[in-house]
Amino acid sequence: MQRHLKLFAAGAAALVMAACSPGSVPGASSPPEPTTATPEVASSAAEDVEAVITQLERDWVAAIVKKDAVTLDRLLAEELSGTSPTAHTYTKDMAITDLKNGIYVVTSMELDEISVNPYGNVAVAFTSQEEKSSYNGTDLSGHYHYTDVWVKRDGRWQAVASHGTRYDKSHVAD
Repeated sequence: MQRHLKLFAAGAAALVMAACSPGSVPGASSPPEPTTATPEVASSAAEDVEAVITQLERDWVAAIVKKDAVTLDRLLAEELSGTSPTAHTYTKDMAITDLKNGIYVVTSMELDEISVNPYGNVAVAFTSQEEKSSYNGTDLSGHYHYTDVWVKRDGRWQAVASHGTRYDKSHVAD
């Protein structure tokens, strides 16, 4: 009896090892071939993410200059977390309210560089811009670089994070 238990245990161990090993088991169907992209990445591949995010960055700038709260509401996620070039944090509501109430006033904002790194349903955009602006009456005109994080949910892209830094001048060659 003990010999039968040992054989049974050895057989069971062999089956477990075969099931866990990457090789094929005789009589078992072959697993599907692995794909090179998950469904989320595959669907994003059909979309030119760099072009889409580049346009959204341009739309964001245009909305700020025009004080277009409807467009900003569409572009910015509810959980937006921003850090201004003056090291102040802000939310979506704060950004829109400051613009609508004339606390943040932008007379011009021109993007001179945009680069986008897509990662499936997430994209990171790096922008460089020259702006003429004031905040709470203080002139903040100058050159800025921003890092923006975009997430695609329910078929649309929204900014979830933004961080700005002020530079004395553009780093783009004249």
